[in-house]
Amino acid sequence: MLDRKLLRENPAAIKARLAARGGELPEIVDKILELDGEERKVQTKLDELRQQRNEESKEIGKLLKAGEAEAAEERKGFVKTVNENIEVIEARFGAIQDERVKLLSQLPNLPDPSVPEGGEKDKQIVKYWGQPKRFTFKARDHVELAASLNLIDFDAARRVTGAGFQFFVGMGAQLERALINMMLDVHIERYGRREVRPPFMVNNKAAFGAGHLPKFKSEMYHVYVPLDEMSGSTEGDADFYLIGTSEVALCYYFGDCIIPHGALPLKFVAYSPCWRVEGGNYGRETRGLRRVHQFEKVELFTICPPEESAAELENITAEAEQILEMLGLPYRRALLPTGDMGFSSAKTYDLEIHAAVTDEWLEVSSASTTGDFQARRGNVRFRRDEKAKPEFVHMLNASGVALPRLVVALLENYQLENGNVAIPEPLQRYLGRAKFITPPDKPIPFLD
Repeated sequence: MLDRKLLRENPAAIKARLAARGGELPEIVDKILELDGEERKVQTKLDELRQQRNEESKEIGKLLKAGEAEAAEERKGFVKTVNENIEVIEARFGAIQDERVKLLSQLPNLPDPSVPEGGEKDKQIVKYWGQPKRFTFKARDHVELAASLNLIDFDAARRVTGAGFQFFVGMGAQLERALINMMLDVHIERYGRREVRPPFMVNNKAAFGAGHLPKFKSEMYHVYVPLDEMSGSTEGDADFYLIGTSEVALCYYFGDCIIPHGALPLKFVAYSPCWRVEGGNYGRETRGLRRVHQFEKVELFTICPPEESAAELENITAEAEQILEMLGLPYRRALLPTGDMGFSSAKTYDLEIHAAVTDEWLEVSSASTTGDFQARRGNVRFRRDEKAKPEFVHMLNASGVALPRLVVALLENYQLENGNVAIPEPLQRYLGRAKFITPPDKPIPFLD
């Protein structure tokens, strides 16, 4: 959430930076400032009435002490009127404040000055690594390979759940588990991250803190549980959301808390299944694992002081890149423009790996700094020393990395002419030292 003081003091600059994101955001700023001015006027009136009530209450006490009961009763009648006025104005103040916060929650983060303006087509490729694979034989895409090697059953998942889901079976399931374990080990052992296994559902406050509510409510899977069915619970929020990334839960790990002096930076790595309502695209883009509703992901998450976040963005991006380099998969790093960044992001790098068969670049990681945007929404602060005034932390996140498109590139880039798939050397120890993915002796029958 943006700083209200910043909006108040630099409205023109803020509107210009928001305009780069597109939409009617500058108009929302004007409405917020109008409500902010009205809110302060009402607050002043409330303060005056409350002071008047306090003064009258003191006078009543003096009159009662002096034995002037009749005069005290007369004053009490006046105080009653003041109290009634306070109730009316408090209701008005609350309504104004709610509307201001509602509008403020609709504003995305401000783009960092280093972010280029424009839409999706204006992203800047700032790095290439590796050479795209070229075949001397007729290569097959990941869907064909998954079927011939008995790795993924899309039809069975469609019967069980629906389109956009999948059964990983046999070596396919082992491959997923191996990739997860490899990534967790690298991020823990090489980069010193602390592993966290988050809840896979979050409440409204956590989803709001991450910037996913209210704007992206329609893109999240919603779970409702009546209170009397929650293990006998009689309190709490019965509305939950399945996470689309561990970031959602980690943002609110320290929600409404002050992190003590000396604890930062905090660097986490988390595995979770993820759920996203992906809609609107059909055809090649959704074929197989390219766009799915449920997938696995290892997430990197960092909490640091403001002055360290720029360097941490480079660090967290490089950590995600390390996985792709270990697996020998060609990738590129793209700096996203203002109109293509996520709602909470101030600056984002996308990592895209090359799909050898379709000759496409597929996003497998987004690394972002959100500055203090998410920290303000979740009220997460820290102290520089024991007596210092609390400040908002900065938060960063990166996919370290998401598995579906990683599996696409892995299968397609490492396929052999005989139909098998070679296993990259760093991954072999997680697959019983196997060097190739081959058809099983007794495959599970895949039925149409």
